[in-house]
Amino acid sequence: MTAISLFLLIAGAALLILGFKKNNRALLVAAAFVWLAHGAGEDFVRGFKDGISHSAKPAAT
Repeated sequence: MTAISLFLLIAGAALLILGFKKNNRALLVAAAFVWLAHGAGEDFVRGFKDGISHSAKPAAT
């Protein structure tokens, strides 16, 4: 997860810089969504794994 998190951080920074240089709001919005995924991604994956591992398993009959 660390590599994905680092990639999202760098991609968000690149989109932010390009958005400011080109004065493109679409790139700025994309940067915001990438950084949102960067911030919440690790917690989401951890919660998903915990939910799967603690889910009720069907009883064998």
